[in-house]
Amino acid sequence: MASNLSSGDLLELGLSYVGFGPERQNVSDDTNVSRFRAHFGVGPKAIQALIADLEQNGQNVTPKNLFMSICWLKLYDTEEVMAGRWGYGEKYCRENVREYVKRIRRLKPLKISFDNLHPNCKFLGVDCIHAPSQEFRCDPDSKWWSHKFNGPGLSYEIVTDPHQGYIRWVNGPQPASVHDITILRGGKAGKMDQWNKSALYFHIPDGVKLVGDSGYEGQRDKVTTTMDAHAPSTKALFKRIKSQLETCNGRFKNFKVVRESFRHGQGTDDKLKKHKYSFEACVVLVQYDIENGHSLFEV
Repeated sequence: MASNLSSGDLLELGLSYVGFGPERQNVSDDTNVSRFRAHFGVGPKAIQALIADLEQNGQNVTPKNLFMSICWLKLYDTEEVMAGRWGYGEKYCRENVREYVKRIRRLKPLKISFDNLHPNCKFLGVDCIHAPSQEFRCDPDSKWWSHKFNGPGLSYEIVTDPHQGYIRWVNGPQPASVHDITILRGGKAGKMDQWNKSALYFHIPDGVKLVGDSGYEGQRDKVTTTMDAHAPSTKALFKRIKSQLETCNGRFKNFKVVRESFRHGQGTDDKLKKHKYSFEACVVLVQYDIENGHSLFEV
């Protein structure tokens, strides 16, 4: 079973798959780990925990196929490049990457939730991240346009827990032009009876307030923003909460499938579906990494 492999075994195995055989691993531990992360985005301990959960859910794991899929998320290679790098045909690469990315993404309910919040957790950070995409040719519309990078893209809502440093929520995708507060509500202001009940607004834990930027000023019952009247200590706390969230978003963007223009999908619905499971697979991987030695900075 792949779960019998130690993190050291996985470090050696992963490096060997991407051109660093045993003779090239005779360098410092830091260099080996840096090379590993450059190809897979997370550390070997995170992948060890991931494999354990996959197998606990009754799924057989072929380590090379798993590494190939994580490497695809990190480097976003074309099928032709993968075929050369991994020694398989394009069809084999395509089908197995699709399957393993979906497997990783299916762990989202296990890893990303509001369960087991620390009793002292009174605030959670909230923000939206924009991910670029190729144009939606079947639905050409300015709604896809992102002001953050002046191109078509998608928006995902992220919530982080400043107390434990975990990712607690991911929701999306929405067209990049949709306002953050509209995504939070699940609808437009003044039409609460029409808001989508799956929206974050309806799932914030009792006794917890969200901390967001000025884009959330219109929903003070759920989100607090930094105000002039706040004490300096409160302003400093909110600044660190938002900074921690930005650090987390930066880790998502470390995966090229998130950072570069998404090119997959036949038609709008298919593109949205494939982007969603690719993005959420990256979120799950980052959460595993946070839990296994690569935590976000403390607030």
